Amino acid sequence: MTLTVEIPTELSDGTITIRTHKPSDVHPYFEAVRESVAEVSRHLPWCHQDYSIEEARAWIEKMIPRFWEQRSEYHFVITDAITSSILGGCGLDEINWVNHTANLGYWVRTSRTRQGIATAASRLLARFGFEQLRLKRIDVVTSIENVPSARVIEKLNPSEKKRVKDNSPLNDGTPDTIVFSLFSQDIL
Repeated sequence: MTLTVEIPTELSDGTITIRTHKPSDVHPYFEAVRESVAEVSRHLPWCHQDYSIEEARAWIEKMIPRFWEQRSEYHFVITDAITSSILGGCGLDEINWVNHTANLGYWVRTSRTRQGIATAASRLLARFGFEQLRLKRIDVVTSIENVPSARVIEKLNPSEKKRVKDNSPLNDGTPDTIVFSLFSQDIL
């Protein structure tokens, strides 16, 4: 059985909206990323000091549509529901269609952090995952050092929380990770 996913134009809680990217997002998205390099690059390697407008354009115009078509990743831009200004991004990736699981990720531009935006976007995105994609579990994997990210997901009251320690002999000092697991009853 093949699952067909209608591409929603947007999901909103009245304060923030998550929606599919548009070509007109390239410049404002680029500006949001550039504003946030110092904070976001510590946890998301795609956000780096030399992030370019060409990278933003390729992400929005080529990569995201390809992911949706392949059903491998579902990314959204986070916007202010009133002004439509870009606040960040969120998405589901690492989708396992056999087990109906995925990983959830997000980032918020520096000037808009600590306003509940990531939590609200994560809630909308998880609902999309459970209702539209019919996922059974959504994980958020974060470094133990990324305390703000852990706080975001803890506000969603995940059913499971697990610390994963890297005991491999090749461990280069990478910090432990925390895996938060959300199930539909946590969100719906």
